[in-house]
Amino acid sequence: MALPGITLLAVAFNTAWNLVQSEAWRSQTEDFLDHWVMEEKADAGFAVDKDEWLITLAGADNALNNMPGSPELQMMRAKVLGWGVKNNWATSETGQQMELDAWQQAILQRPAWPYSWSSYAQARSQRSLIDPQLEQALVRADQLGPWEQQVMENATILGGYYRGWLSEPVQNVLDNSQQRLARLYPHRAKQLERQYPLP
Repeated sequence: MALPGITLLAVAFNTAWNLVQSEAWRSQTEDFLDHWVMEEKADAGFAVDKDEWLITLAGADNALNNMPGSPELQMMRAKVLGWGVKNNWATSETGQQMELDAWQQAILQRPAWPYSWSSYAQARSQRSLIDPQLEQALVRADQLGPWEQQVMENATILGGYYRGWLSEPVQNVLDNSQQRLARLYPHRAKQLERQYPLP
């Protein structure tokens, strides 16, 4: 009778230990990501140090290895990979595909989450992949999170920047999202509209 109880206890301990380790790596990785965002806001020419990026990527991988089913950790890893591509530390097609694959995994693990769809669309646009997959991601993000500020902002930016490149139905979806942003967050909408005005 004692053996099943010991086995169950060992499994529970192992799961808890993996969670603790994953949380430690997640916290470190998010600290780096937050720092990079703040530095970039302060200095448009900011570039991530390669060694720092490699450490951060290893942290993201370690966090995910300890909790492989976490869509949040998959998104975090995709963000780190995106910084690598952006700063020329992962410039090959393989590096770019790793980033896109990470976003797709996050979507598969939580398909009803609008943020992963929106971020996946943004990642594709940054790689100049203006294609049906980009359009599908934009529409899906809008369907799942029409009132989420991040989704509306991303729709406004991409809808303005790629106007004329997107199909008319998709452009209409993005324009409607921009109008919602203007009603809910007028100050932010005005900032973006100066960059990407509606016709």
